Amino acid sequence: MKKRLIRHLSIFLLAALPVLQLVAQEENNNRSILRSVPIEHYNFSKKDKDAHIWSAMYIATNNKIYIGLCTHGDAANVYEFDIESRTMKSLANLTILLDERGKGIWTNGKIHVRLQELDGYVYFGSFCEDNGPPAIDAGSYRGPFWFRINMETGEVETLSIINSFWGLLGQVMDKERRIIYGLTEHGHLCRYFIDEDYTEDMGRVDNWDICRTLLMDDAGNVYGSYPPARIWKYDVEKDRIFNLEHLRLPATLDSRTMANPMLDRRAQWRYIEWDPVDRVGYGIIGGNNMLFAYDVDKKPEGEVRPLALMCAPMYRDGNPFDIPHATLAMTINQINRKIYYIPVISGDFDYGIVNLNIESDRQGSHTSGREMPPLSYMVSYDLETGEREEIGMLKTPDGRYAFGMGAAETDKEGRIWFVGAFEEPDPDYVVMKMRGKFPYSLGLGCYEPDQIFTNIK
Repeated sequence: MKKRLIRHLSIFLLAALPVLQLVAQEENNNRSILRSVPIEHYNFSKKDKDAHIWSAMYIATNNKIYIGLCTHGDAANVYEFDIESRTMKSLANLTILLDERGKGIWTNGKIHVRLQELDGYVYFGSFCEDNGPPAIDAGSYRGPFWFRINMETGEVETLSIINSFWGLLGQVMDKERRIIYGLTEHGHLCRYFIDEDYTEDMGRVDNWDICRTLLMDDAGNVYGSYPPARIWKYDVEKDRIFNLEHLRLPATLDSRTMANPMLDRRAQWRYIEWDPVDRVGYGIIGGNNMLFAYDVDKKPEGEVRPLALMCAPMYRDGNPFDIPHATLAMTINQINRKIYYIPVISGDFDYGIVNLNIESDRQGSHTSGREMPPLSYMVSYDLETGEREEIGMLKTPDGRYAFGMGAAETDKEGRIWFVGAFEEPDPDYVVMKMRGKFPYSLGLGCYEPDQIFTNIK
């Protein structure tokens, strides 16, 4: 099976680079072509060379998309996209807003959280994580802050500091109690009292391998995952944090090596979202890309049900270690009651920066993904029928491919919007070359579920 997988992926190398025109798949001894699906595509900025996106995307009630982009060693930028007019607007550079730029200090270069809306404002917390040269003292960092965006004016306002150093990787909002919960990069759960503009540290819930998304149910309880395949819960009525001792996530891979142990998020959920209709959380496991449902009301600690593998089709019957790491690009479409997810066809997460398959690289395996960009492939899961649908590789009208998505949301019309890396032929927009070979820029994409699919030519 592994030899067959390598053979399929090797077909990429025979196509014209940097764009990979053909993907071969063999199922039940039949050969088929992975189709492409047309999408809309919008650039962000020629001025700010934003390089990364993790979760920071929100479609507000004013029909505008708010997006936070990141750059290692530089700045986090906030954008607003008007869905009706299809126009992009830059709202703020956090290093300028905080007067950090040009000071020779570590800066707020990242926004790693999902954003939430309340009373005409969109809230988020910031993050640093090595946003400064090693020669500069990390103690120069002034700390992460809470921010809010005025939805009427677009003004980004700095609120209070979160703590002295450790920024946020996850965030959820309790609108009834007017509290935002954040998960910091050193594994602490904190809560921000919106009206008091005050943050409280609630204690450690995880080690360094922090999960990227928090879950909040309709009662205001907060959940997170931690390796290996476990869940913690903050009970809002008891005001206590519990480790759920008898509950396990459907993870198949645990870290068994000291190679990058602090970046191996295989045995926890990568993304999770509360569904108010079914009253469960739907999530994706980091390592095997398994879609699961978490029923929080089942006694005594809840029930986790595996639903379907959502990785690209050529990996589903092969070695689970070959499956590329899960992305953060999942969304529940309440119009057609389907989950849409965008995995990659090759390589691991974080734009090729991190490689978990060290041994594969030593052996020269094509499954390491270093020879090709992480082409994005969309798949959906019907919550009514339980059927998985293959949608295809994401391709813009001018022929460029999507190179890995880091966030996805559904608008009120049922369109799927997503942010990530796109193949970039225009040197004015190129941020860098992914894996040293493939020029890319960050962009906003849109897929309409009722589109007619076309085969790759």
